Amino acid sequence: MKLADVTVKRGESTLLSGLSCQIRAGEVTVVLGPNGAGKSSLLLALAGLIPVLGIIELQGRPLSAYHRMELTAQVAWQGDLPPTEFGLTVKQRLELAAGESDVESTAAAMDIAPLLQRPLGELSSGERQRAELAALMLRDTPIWLLDEPTAHLDLKHQIHCIQMLKSQRDKGRAIMTVLHDIQQAMAIADHLILIDGKGGAEYGQAHQLFEGRKLTELFDAPLTQQGGVLMPDYGDHK
Repeated sequence: MKLADVTVKRGESTLLSGLSCQIRAGEVTVVLGPNGAGKSSLLLALAGLIPVLGIIELQGRPLSAYHRMELTAQVAWQGDLPPTEFGLTVKQRLELAAGESDVESTAAAMDIAPLLQRPLGELSSGERQRAELAALMLRDTPIWLLDEPTAHLDLKHQIHCIQMLKSQRDKGRAIMTVLHDIQQAMAIADHLILIDGKGGAEYGQAHQLFEGRKLTELFDAPLTQQGGVLMPDYGDHK
């Protein structure tokens, strides 16, 4: 997927402008920025769910030239937890996404096999998040767009999620994900998109953009370098 001079607006507000980059197979691009900067809106634009200015191409064709079914066969978007009032069980939710895929093995891989007969409405937020990640895996599209995939997850399952994303990257998947945790981003990012909340967006290699002063300015929050890792500076402990 190729972006050229992309501008994303919501209403009268310009969230980001002038973004040019490529989302390549076998790479993870992490989107970082403060709340309300436009990270989620960028993913929605790449999923063809909101309009943009500029050019977004998929396999050499403008995104706008794709029919919805064509696009969803190429790009999967995972955002907020969906509503549960339809009364679906976990298994039924996964079967909606599965096609010919094996629901049981994917459920086992995401540690939700014991939950398959449970209604979605009875699950915790973390269990529902794992169910949605399993549904994403069952879609098996070449491009994944994930909006805070580790949200709601406990530490064990955050680690599991990051490991899963690494595995999918190594299998050739093109992944763009919004994250808030700097350590998680450093663990998986090949490239970064930094959205500053003032209309600016910067794209580059992760090892060049993971820089303390740059990210301190981006988040307006102090970060310190500790043994090669950027950490929030919470001040002295007393």
